[in-house]
Order: sequence, then structure tokens, then C-alpha cells
Amino acid sequence: MSAPRYELVPLDCPSCGASLAAAEEDVVFYCTACRNGYRYRSAVPPLVPVDVGFVAAPNQAVEKYLPFWLLEASVEIGGAPRRQMPSLIRSFLGSGGEPRSGPGRFVVPAFQADLDAAIELVRRYTREFPKLDELLGERLVGGCFGVEDARKFAHFAVIAGEVDKGGVLRSLDYSIEFGAARLLGVPFARAGDSWKDSLFGIRI
Repeated sequence: MSAPRYELVPLDCPSCGASLAAAEEDVVFYCTACRNGYRYRSAVPPLVPVDVGFVAAPNQAVEKYLPFWLLEASVEIGGAPRRQMPSLIRSFLGSGGEPRSGPGRFVVPAFQADLDAAIELVRRYTREFPKLDELLGERLVGGCFGVEDARKFAHFAVIAGEVDKGGVLRSLDYSIEFGAARLLGVPFARAGDSWKDSLFGIRI
């Protein structure tokens, strides 16, 4: 039986060579020197480029930015009436009539947080997608969840609020086709012993 193989990956920006700031379990990284983002994968090369955007927070207190995954997606619902679909699904379907499919995006935390808070962050930022801004030199650390984790959590967030609606949950028929993924820096400010996002005041 062979010993497990470990590989040390230098945390230097592939674009400019600057050191990348990171927390202990990070799998996403942002270079403040050249403003390029990367995600880690167990392949060659280990750091793959990913687009990065930042949420604008005019006139709001901001002490740090935490990473989210912005997942382009298309949702299609099955036979159940649209009004019985979870609200997160309905936000993809537009208004008027009874469209059965529609494009949109999920916004999912890439960091560890209380489950209820993480679900609420997904719901608010997915339904009320904020304005983006270009920020220079902002740190973006703490991203310990990859794209596949974010896609799984998007599904979980869709049905999490429906578990007490037995009849609706049993008839829930939907599919999600995910597209491109990018990183999103969301502003947070300290709130006592915890942190809250600067747009909706959701504590983590």
C-alpha cells in the first residue's frame, strides 16, 4: 500500500507573481496586485482563472469582503403550477403569464456560515441581485467551497424553505442547468461579536 501523495502548490499569482492572500482552507484566491481571481483544482495547472466582481455598497459601512459564487443558471419547472414553486425558482421565471423556464443567477456563499444565515444570503442575493462595482486592491479571503459545492447548495436552498409544505414538496418538479461561474466579493461590516452583510443586514 503506497503512502498518500501530497503536493505543495506555491500561492503566487500565475499572472503577475505576487503572493496570494489566503485563509487556511481556501480554494479560491484573489490577487490584489493585478486584480485576477483563481480557483484551485487538483490538476495541472492547479490555479485556474476565474472572473471576479464586487458588490457596490454606496454609503454603507464596509470592513471586509467575503467571497460568493455567482452561478449563471437556467431553471425549468415541470407540471406543478408556477404559484406552487419555491420563491427562489419563481425569481427565474419573470412576471406575467405562466413561463415554465427562465435564465438567471444564483449567488452562493463560498465560506462557512450558519446554515440558516447561508440560506437567507442565497435567497436575498439571488432574488435581489445587487449592482456590481470595480474595486481596487480589496482582499477576498475565506473561500473554502468550490463551484460544485456551490451548485449543490443552490439546489438545497431551493427546497430548504419547502420542507414544511409536504404536498408542495412531493410535487416539486424542476431542473437547473448551470452555466459559467465567477467570484463575487460581498461587503460585510462588524455587528457586535458577529458580521453582517452591508446590504441586507444578514448576520453570519
